[in-house]
Amino acid sequence: MSDLSFRYARQADATAIVDLIERAYRSPDTAGAWTSEAHLLTGPRTSLEEISGLISREDTRFVVADREGRIAGCCLVQGLSPEGVASADGKSAYEDSFGIPGHRGMNPARPVNAAYFGMFAIDPGGHGGGLGKIMIAEAEKRVRELWAANQMVMTVINLRTALIEWYQRRGYRLTGATLPFPFSDTTGETTRDFHLVEMRKDLA
Repeated sequence: MSDLSFRYARQADATAIVDLIERAYRSPDTAGAWTSEAHLLTGPRTSLEEISGLISREDTRFVVADREGRIAGCCLVQGLSPEGVASADGKSAYEDSFGIPGHRGMNPARPVNAAYFGMFAIDPGGHGGGLGKIMIAEAEKRVRELWAANQMVMTVINLRTALIEWYQRRGYRLTGATLPFPFSDTTGETTRDFHLVEMRKDLA
């Protein structure tokens, strides 16, 4: 992996990020792979407008992995308001995205300062090479540097058991919290018999 370099995305990367996320999550070429959700959702995973808007946010970064002049992987990280402290608009980024508070179970001895992790995508041609493990470790390092985060939080579709197990091997735990999946007119779901589960990891 010596040919890899990491950086934060710029607006000029938005189209490439959209393409990578669509291929990783919803492409017919990846259907059946444990990394794909094409068997559950056939609509677009994101849009150029959404990605451009996220890149513009002050509390958000896309970490991208470059290899040979192309984006080989990406992930979104968002800084969340510290436990019990609302952001300027009254909501944390996590609450704004999912409609629930980003922090719970406050420990006065170690207040939670979490960051959100999502839109994790690896070029389908590069799976099995270890980039996923390297990328998530890089994301954890960066949220500590950016926001002094001591916890990472994410949501995963409950039916994606292989993916949940992969995150568990990286130190993430199911918290027991669940969220309804944000179905819409464009999600193209093949069934509605699933929801989101929350996973967290304490960062050193």
